[in-house]
Amino acid sequence: MRFRLLGPMRIEVDGSPVQVAAPKQRTVLAMLLAHAGHVVPVRSLVAEVWDERPPHSAVANLRTYLMQLRRLVTPADDPADERLVTTEAGYLLRVEPTEFDLSQFEALSAHGRQALTRRDLGTAQDAYARALALWRGTAAEDVPLGPTMREVVARLSDQYLSAVEEHTEIQLMLGGHATVVRRLRELIRRHPLRERLYGQLMVALYRCGDVVGALDVFGMARRALAEELGLDPGPDLRRLHQAVLRRDADLMSPGRPPTGGDPARPPTAADGHPRPRQLPREPTMFVGRSAELARMLTVLRGHPEAGTAPPVLTLHGPGGVGKSTLALRAAYAVADRYADGQLYVDLQGSSPGLPPLQPAEVLGRFLRALGVPHGDIPAAPAEAATHYQSLLADRRVLIVLDNAVDAAQVAPLVPASGGCAALVTSRAALTTMEAVQVAVEVLDEADSVRMLAQLAGQSRVTAEAEAAAGITRRCGYHPLALRIAGARLAARPDWSLERFGERLRSRQRRLDELQAADLAIRSCFEISYETLRSGVSAAARAFRLFGVLDVPEVSLELAAALLDVELKVAEAALDELTEVRLLEPVGDGRFRMHDLLRLFAAELAVAEDLPTDRVRAVRRALDWYLDLCRQVSDLVEPHLRPKAGPPDGRDTGVAFRSPAEAVQWFETEVPCLVAAVTQATTGEPEVARFVTDLMPLVRARATKCGHWRELETMARLAIEVARRHGDTTGEAFTLTTLGVVEWRTGRIDAARDCLHRALELRRDLGDQEAEGLALHNLGWLSMRTGDLDDALDHITAGLRLIEAHGSNRAGMVRHNLGEVLLQLGRSTEAADCFERCLSVRRADRDLYGESITLAALGRAYCLLDRRGEALATFEDALSRCRETGNREDEWEVLLSRSEIWLRHGDPAAAVADLAQTLELTAQVGDTYGQAAATRQFARARAALGDSHAAAEDARRAEVLFAMPGMRRDPVLEMLLTARL
Repeated sequence: MRFRLLGPMRIEVDGSPVQVAAPKQRTVLAMLLAHAGHVVPVRSLVAEVWDERPPHSAVANLRTYLMQLRRLVTPADDPADERLVTTEAGYLLRVEPTEFDLSQFEALSAHGRQALTRRDLGTAQDAYARALALWRGTAAEDVPLGPTMREVVARLSDQYLSAVEEHTEIQLMLGGHATVVRRLRELIRRHPLRERLYGQLMVALYRCGDVVGALDVFGMARRALAEELGLDPGPDLRRLHQAVLRRDADLMSPGRPPTGGDPARPPTAADGHPRPRQLPREPTMFVGRSAELARMLTVLRGHPEAGTAPPVLTLHGPGGVGKSTLALRAAYAVADRYADGQLYVDLQGSSPGLPPLQPAEVLGRFLRALGVPHGDIPAAPAEAATHYQSLLADRRVLIVLDNAVDAAQVAPLVPASGGCAALVTSRAALTTMEAVQVAVEVLDEADSVRMLAQLAGQSRVTAEAEAAAGITRRCGYHPLALRIAGARLAARPDWSLERFGERLRSRQRRLDELQAADLAIRSCFEISYETLRSGVSAAARAFRLFGVLDVPEVSLELAAALLDVELKVAEAALDELTEVRLLEPVGDGRFRMHDLLRLFAAELAVAEDLPTDRVRAVRRALDWYLDLCRQVSDLVEPHLRPKAGPPDGRDTGVAFRSPAEAVQWFETEVPCLVAAVTQATTGEPEVARFVTDLMPLVRARATKCGHWRELETMARLAIEVARRHGDTTGEAFTLTTLGVVEWRTGRIDAARDCLHRALELRRDLGDQEAEGLALHNLGWLSMRTGDLDDALDHITAGLRLIEAHGSNRAGMVRHNLGEVLLQLGRSTEAADCFERCLSVRRADRDLYGESITLAALGRAYCLLDRRGEALATFEDALSRCRETGNREDEWEVLLSRSEIWLRHGDPAAAVADLAQTLELTAQVGDTYGQAAATRQFARARAALGDSHAAAEDARRAEVLFAMPGMRRDPVLEMLLTARL
């Protein structure tokens, strides 16, 4: 498969084009391609397709476009290999670099630049020629562009022109002046403001003996710049003009760069004043950041009118993530637009052992660079600032203020002239400044691996790709950590990447490994920690304790519990940690700490906090999780609420307003709950009890919301804890959970062993109600494996024990009795059983149970061809499923309802339900649901008259159904294949 964006957008399969005709669908595909390998949020796609005026149906329409695209980009020979991935955050298109012309262009251009740096002109010319050959026109030229894609296309056009200029420069250095003239004339016609193109054409014509033509080109440049921008040609072009006039012999030397100035001569402006060029060396190590760089260049390449505020960009982010590198990259990219020079200063806002520079000192430096004699610099800072602004008023100067501490340090240095611009970097976000804010975060895995390859060697990384990815993960994709890791590997070519990865595996020694020469990741973090108000402040203590609790995210309420303080105190601590970039906000009042920072915080906690204080903090956090999970369970399954309330009546600081909000909290916290269980498993008995206490509170939510993998992890750890501490009740419950997980993964014998062992433990405990549940569980497994007689016997026996005890679990057991009857073809009895069960569950206010039973009752009505009742029941079921986050039954309801729509002759309604079904089954990972929905799609498309798409869906469904381990749902199969 091939993807092309450099020109008309194309997808090719085995050399044949795949048509994407709908304009909005093309826009969606272009967005996914432009961000290939990255998640694109739904809101970004909606904004791109409909700009500022999305219709009410925008998200639904978007799902349809994505469903159609998924069919186009999924390989026909491997339908399980999903290219278009649905995540909680949005959609991601997986594209290999070798399949995508943009990735190839960027890689070849980088190769060409590296060869040019080495003065390997032949390799450089070949790389640039191959890169430029990939272009077939303007990027995405046949795609309707929204705001983001317009920026992307502008960035790509600039990259193309830069590559053309570099390639032309190389051709001139190799003596190919006669071959470049025609292309340069065409490029200048289309891009009349690129001064470098004019200079290259002047040199080419001069070397061809056409001196008059070279001078005419300068006149063309002067007219174009004056008419469009009101500017004269820049100093480089003017110097070239003078060299042509005096017939400078150096212009005929092919081996030297033809259009650059003499770096040894201090440049001056036309009025004789110095033109400072203070930028440090351009970073050669640069990967990723394409979106950030494109946004910055768009701002810096604007044309502000006289009297307007100049462009100001502030880059903020944690220490060591590459803010300065990105700023310098952008500064070099636009340096030619600021013809009167570039000023640069390191403000020492986060330099170890150095105090931040005072604005007055920087003003003195800048004034001297702008030509003011030392004795003429005003002593008063306010006068110096005024003089500085006066000098900038009629100039085009780029000011780079690196490593700022706060807005007050920067304010006097930011230009007031509309012809100038400023780039500011700082750890804290300088939100009080009138500036475009650019957040700089850690890299993604792909860019991290590229960075490691640039440092350690591409061949080593290619040979040990898995080990390289492991190193980047253990570095947390942090650029400084990656730079150190790469430097260490470069210094030790005898080390394998696997060996170095093993050295990083140990959490206790990882920070020690991440130091080389004068670079150390620990030192970078120490600077931010030292800026906290004092070592005993709430913020400093919070930072240390976040290293003690090993969860990926914390909320304000959890922070208050961890610290044992009021919410307002915790909020102030979080604000301070966020300001110094020791904590990153991730939205909705939640915060995340980088993995390496967490290791640093844990070191500090061991050094500064008592062991008993650390253990108490962890127990407070775990108790908070338990209390909130109880609140969720009480809202969704109130019939299971124990008579006694939560221990000690603790206040969690959270009050759920609805079951849906409670389930949403649970889904957000699932990764944190898994991490907390993993940590608690190795703790002392009072801490480890958290693991078995949590299991009854999360099992139903985890299964119905599709968190099977997380549930398996927690269940296996809970078994370990229960057996280690002799907790028979906890072991029996967790064995039941693990039995369900084993069945789900196809390990039927293991599932049966778990459930039999759970029954034995329940009998040993003498708990007949629990024994009834264990019998029911074995019957449930028999039902799932097709042994319906055994299922009926076990569930009936279990129901007798449970009803004899007046158990609140009778509704669940009676529901599964109905499921067995339905599979036996006794649909009328099953419907009666479900109706009785529904009454019980509604009386208990069991919202989860109600959603499950409504779904089953609707299926029973459908099999009885009671369509009106089935539709009404399915509508109620969908409402309850969405309220409780029950995705598992929600997709089954939608799939079942599509059958009714088809029987009613409404295939369009069926298609809408099936699109949602595919999305839900992708989220929960249900292969049967995907296969059944695809088969239904074939019927719906055939009814709509699209025979080609119907045939494709039928073929795809056949492939999915043939996959190993496929388990068909017998009731749904009866419902979907019946012809009533």
